[in-house]
Amino acid sequence: MEFRHLGNTGLAVSRLCFGALTIGPLQANLPLQTGAAVIRTALAAGVNFIDTAELYETYPYIRAACCDFPGVVIASKSYAYTYDGMRRSVENACRAIGRDYIDIFLLHEQSSRLTLAGHSDALAFLADAKRRGLVRAAGVSTHSVDVVRAAAGMPAVDVIHPLFNLRGLGIADGTAADMAAAVAAAAAAGKGVYTMKALGG
Repeated sequence: MEFRHLGNTGLAVSRLCFGALTIGPLQANLPLQTGAAVIRTALAAGVNFIDTAELYETYPYIRAACCDFPGVVIASKSYAYTYDGMRRSVENACRAIGRDYIDIFLLHEQSSRLTLAGHSDALAFLADAKRRGLVRAAGVSTHSVDVVRAAAGMPAVDVIHPLFNLRGLGIADGTAADMAAAVAAAAAAGKGVYTMKALGG
């Protein structure tokens, strides 16, 4: 498996990331041990990177799967927009996954510069959480080209998780070429970037 550094975060991740949404209650709703076995299959194949979110309700699967695989990089997300709300989200993730920290924690599905501004208190908590060692990197997930551009210029953002596929399916405000340019600019600014829905799902 090929590994790459995720921007300036210091995190080395596999080129493929396991997206945990599909195994949980919002999609396949697999039994706990079955879902954990799916994750373990990916980890045994060399994947060391799992993406999840508070909304997905997949923390128990990840906890069960990772007990035999130390060093897995976990990214989670929350819709929390207040300082205390994000604190609760991060603490819940740590408790549910059975870790002292989460590697990457993101503002979930930011749709515009306005929503980024509206989540500034939550991002402030993530900055404080980095200083306290509760998270190693903070950032945003988005379907928006403009949010990628805005986040690329934000010192508090270490990682950006945009929707990107060759046909541009699901990109909210531009084309695949627009998103590619925004991603390239973010990477040039030192941001870690990992993309979602690469097959347009």
